[in-house]
Amino acid sequence: MSDEAELYRKAFEREREARKAAEQVVEHHTRELYLKNQKLEESLKQLKDQQRVLVQNEKLAMLGTLAAGIAHEINNPMAFVHANLESLTDYLESYQKLVELQREALTLAPDQQEVAGAKIAKHVADADLEFFEEELPELLEDTRDGLERVREIVGNLRSFARTHTQERQAADIVAGLQSTLKLLNSQFRTEVIVQQELQPLPMVQCNLSELNQVFLNLLVNAGHAVEGRKGATIGVATAVAGGQVMIKISDNGLGMSEEVKEQVFVPFFTTKPVGKGTGMGMSIAYGIIVDHGGEIEVESTEGEGTTFTIKLPIES
Repeated sequence: MSDEAELYRKAFEREREARKAAEQVVEHHTRELYLKNQKLEESLKQLKDQQRVLVQNEKLAMLGTLAAGIAHEINNPMAFVHANLESLTDYLESYQKLVELQREALTLAPDQQEVAGAKIAKHVADADLEFFEEELPELLEDTRDGLERVREIVGNLRSFARTHTQERQAADIVAGLQSTLKLLNSQFRTEVIVQQELQPLPMVQCNLSELNQVFLNLLVNAGHAVEGRKGATIGVATAVAGGQVMIKISDNGLGMSEEVKEQVFVPFFTTKPVGKGTGMGMSIAYGIIVDHGGEIEVESTEGEGTTFTIKLPIES
């Protein structure tokens, strides 16, 4: 073998060994990357599971803050439903007595009919049955309205608390806002003016239950911000711009300093007294919006108020 051929053979062997070593290095790094990717996927799944738990815990905490107001909302219509049923029961006994007197009159001889008629007339007057005849339609209408109000409250509560699916579906954001506002009726009824500028929005692919939780959190915080303030006002507005739906929730409350505004979405940060807040509400709200491919921004001036703007893609 010539020197040239020997050199070529040695060069070829060196190249083959180098290629084999390189392939082993690549295979080793590929295996490491695969294992790290597997761990990352497991960690991501755990984080998502933990996020769902946090979302549900925060939702339960928010429901707790609403419990007294919802109980009051249900108690009012149920109180007059109960009173109406008591009136109906009393008048039912009087009508049963009237039917009994009329039945007896039908069995009497003609010469006894006049006495029986007088007895029936006296019973009608004593029991005030003529007034009840006029009042009955109103009693039934009030009772129906009261039960319908309770059904609506329970329906709004079920819509807010629904947890059976994590799937995203085409949903009406405005309907979600309206149902959330209805849950807060008892808190905002007299002390707070709620200005609604809810323009119709296109359907959005989302988890409406999660978005309702964001809306509720922002509205409750706005209610706290305007508490005790003269002319307390909360604004809720919707619009479409640049392929996105926009939801603005504003208040004319205390506002925030620059330091607070910078930390408002940080987990466990809260300006509320100990025991009054978990510090997770706003960070969870932020996570939900980002998870929907959206943005949430805050503008605030101390002493003047705060506006949160949510932007969500129509197609996601």
